[in-house]
Amino acid sequence: MVKCRCSTLVLNVAFWIFLLVQPAAFAASRPVVILDPGHGGVDTGVKGSYGTLEKDVTLAVALEVRHQLGPLYDVRLTRESDRAVSLTGRVERANSVAGELLLSLHVGGGLSREVNRIAVFVQRGDQRSFVGAGGLTEEGWASGHAPYLQESRELATDLKRALMGLQGYDGVGVTRVPLMISRGARMPVALVELGNLVHPRQERRMTEARHIRRLASVLASAIEGFFAR
Repeated sequence: MVKCRCSTLVLNVAFWIFLLVQPAAFAASRPVVILDPGHGGVDTGVKGSYGTLEKDVTLAVALEVRHQLGPLYDVRLTRESDRAVSLTGRVERANSVAGELLLSLHVGGGLSREVNRIAVFVQRGDQRSFVGAGGLTEEGWASGHAPYLQESRELATDLKRALMGLQGYDGVGVTRVPLMISRGARMPVALVELGNLVHPRQERRMTEARHIRRLASVLASAIEGFFAR
């Protein structure tokens, strides 16, 4: 037991010495992960029966995922406080720091209070899928997210596999949709709805630090699995 603890201590000391000696090389080698806590500011998102707001849950989960991923990843958030950020601003932030993965976090608000599923969404594969106020945006599609479709689907698979291990949910589904957060994003993208906030039992869980840590741990595991491919 003493020998094991000493070996662990030596490894930890060696790791931090490496960071001090070669900080630039270490920083350049870290995958850049973009976490997008949905909503913010006046855009509260879904409101639960007891007043829990989606924007608060998504930010809490994102901050905990960053903490759990630790120093081996360069984790950036599209917002780190309760403020509004446009959809375009979120994607521009991700592209500006050369993100290698964009995970958008939301909480569902289904019409049925009895439904409590986790949903994973990725961009479907035809260029006509991106529809905005100005009509079809084929140029933005061709120059943006199109090359990352397959990796986005692989990310969705990793997320589903990890999330299926969570107890207290009625399953995990993956759906291909016209996903606007993918529009122009030059990296793999997925959006996760972490259950149903209008489900009374689930809303209570979303206010518990232990459950937030559990969600974050599973999401961090999925991200690690994606980069380990």
